[in-house]
Amino acid sequence: MNKAPSSSEQTRTKVTGNKQMKVKDLVITSMFTAIICILAQISFPTVPIPFTLALFAIFLTGSLLQPKYAFLSVLTYILLGAFGAPVFAGFEGGFHTLTGMTGGYLMAYPLMAFITALFCHNRKKGRVIYAAIGMLISLLLCYFLGTLWFSYVAETNFYYALSICVFPFVLFDIFKIVLAIFVSSIIRKTLWHLI
Repeated sequence: MNKAPSSSEQTRTKVTGNKQMKVKDLVITSMFTAIICILAQISFPTVPIPFTLALFAIFLTGSLLQPKYAFLSVLTYILLGAFGAPVFAGFEGGFHTLTGMTGGYLMAYPLMAFITALFCHNRKKGRVIYAAIGMLISLLLCYFLGTLWFSYVAETNFYYALSICVFPFVLFDIFKIVLAIFVSSIIRKTLWHLI
C-alpha cells in the first residue's frame, strides 16, 4: 500500500523544485548576457554610431526570457561594461562609454529587453504580432533616449542627432527585429523545451 507523502515532504519537494528553477533561470539569464557580449562585437565601425548585432541580441533576450530575467540579463551586460569589461562594441568598456555620446542608446537596452519581454511573455496566440509591437516600441524608446542624450553631450539639435544616429540605421534595425522574431521562434520550437 502506497503511503501518501506528508505535508513536510511536499514542502521540501516544493522548495527543492523552486531552488532548481531559480538556479536554472539564473544560468539561462547569464547565458543571454554572454550572448549579448559576443554579438555586440560583431560590428562595423561606422561613425558616430557603430553598426552592431547588439540590438538583435537584446530583442532575442526579450523575446525568450521572462521580463525580470530579460531586464536582469541586459542590466548585467551594462554593469559589466560600466566596470571596465570590454563588452561594448569594438571591445570598449568603462563608465566613460556610458557617459559618452552613444551612452544613451546603451542605457536604453535593459528597458528594451523588459518591454519586449512584457509583450512576448505568456502569449500563445498572436505571439509574432505582439513580439513585433514590443520590439518596435522598445526600439523607438531607444532612439528617443539615445538621441536625446547624444544631442545633449554633442551640443547639437535633436533633428541633426537623429539624422546621423538613427535615420541611417532604421532599415537595418527593422531587419534585426524580423531576424530576432524568426530565430526566437525556431529556438522556442526546437530547443527551449530541452533547457
